[in-house]
Amino acid sequence: MKQSIAYEWKRILMPLCIFTAIATAVFAVSALTTKFVRLDLDGERAMNNLVFIPAAVLCLLCYLVPAMQFSFRMKRRSVDLWYSLPIAREKLIFVRWLGGLTLILIPYTVSFFVGVAVIACSHHLFQMQYYFALYFASLPLAVLFFGVNCFLFTRANTVFDGVVFMLTGSLLISVPVIFVQTWLQYTGIYHLPYSLPDLTYTATFGPLTHTFDAFGSAILGNGLSVKHAWILYTLASVEGAAAYFGLFFRLKAQRAENAEQISDSPFGYAGQIPFYCFFVTASIFPDTFLSLSGSHFVGYLAVIVIALCAYFIYRRSFRLKKKDCICLSASFLGGIAVMLLLSLLV
Repeated sequence: MKQSIAYEWKRILMPLCIFTAIATAVFAVSALTTKFVRLDLDGERAMNNLVFIPAAVLCLLCYLVPAMQFSFRMKRRSVDLWYSLPIAREKLIFVRWLGGLTLILIPYTVSFFVGVAVIACSHHLFQMQYYFALYFASLPLAVLFFGVNCFLFTRANTVFDGVVFMLTGSLLISVPVIFVQTWLQYTGIYHLPYSLPDLTYTATFGPLTHTFDAFGSAILGNGLSVKHAWILYTLASVEGAAAYFGLFFRLKAQRAENAEQISDSPFGYAGQIPFYCFFVTASIFPDTFLSLSGSHFVGYLAVIVIALCAYFIYRRSFRLKKKDCICLSASFLGGIAVMLLLSLLV
């Protein structure tokens, strides 16, 4: 195990240095060339806390690194080589995960504190203690988000499919939220005594981005308040725990011979295409649905065309199987049926 970790460290050393150098240079240069104070009629005010830079670095790495660390499973030659090593698959995946976490946290940490140090040496009116609180608050969220993306990426049998699964999987929970909010608006009870969270709260990257926004506001002196915090952190915890369970405890179900084959995981095209098709169709207003002309017709047509294109990518062919046609038809017609049924009930 120690030898595997040592080898992994040597293997990732070059990209680690590159990521760290780029992230640090971007944040440091931005901090050196940005004004942090503006002069108003009431005096000086804080502005430009630059928290979006470490947020972007962290989120980007959480999408990029899973593809780097687990792409070996998607090439026949490399997967046979790695799986032939005298190390259990669980330990191999753990070492790769640990190396991936290193590729994320070290560039993020170095760039974060170098950028904050530059800001601290500049003229500012920031509440600097919130920068440090933000760093420690973002670490567990980054680990959970990384786990979700690792799980989604490893459901694929090719690198391209894995990247698609990470991107489309980011909004899997947001789509049902669109459906619920659409019908609350249609029924006239959209304005509830409490405000509903926007769609980014339920995205896999939502806990990170909203945490950075909340602490960014506190840095400017506006106080710290994470809106809908219980939703953000409950979802992050549940999704992360489920993803890590699937990543490490479902390894035996994944075979080396699946590399470069069609990605038929239910968490990939097979499940996501009908899922999106159903909820997008069910979210259409009834009066809009009945206006089968102009832009409305184009919208319905676009849903079908996008779903068909997704199936073509899934099957790598323009010839779809019978079950694909049945699944697509059922999800589209099922969405319309639910939409019409709800319109009658309300």
